Amino acid sequence: MRATINGKRVTDRESLHALLRQKLNLPEDCGKNLDAVYDLLTEPGKDRIITVKHPALLRERLGDYAERLFRMLEDAQGSGHVRVIIK
Repeated sequence: MRATINGKRVTDRESLHALLRQKLNLPEDCGKNLDAVYDLLTEPGKDRIITVKHPALLRERLGDYAERLFRMLEDAQGSGHVRVIIK
């Protein structure tokens, strides 16, 4: 599965999690936190390629939470089920 997370569409944490649920096809009851997203991303058999566009906007709009997002995505790559491309 391929997904693009566009920083232009994110204004706050809530919009980030709504976009993650939509683009990554996460269940509606997925917790609105990065730990829950990580758990779902790293499930075996569900390989994903995630492209993050406009990371500077994410950092500007989300501050430290954007850094936590990028660390979570980096950790998820280590599972072997996720590939992250940052443009």
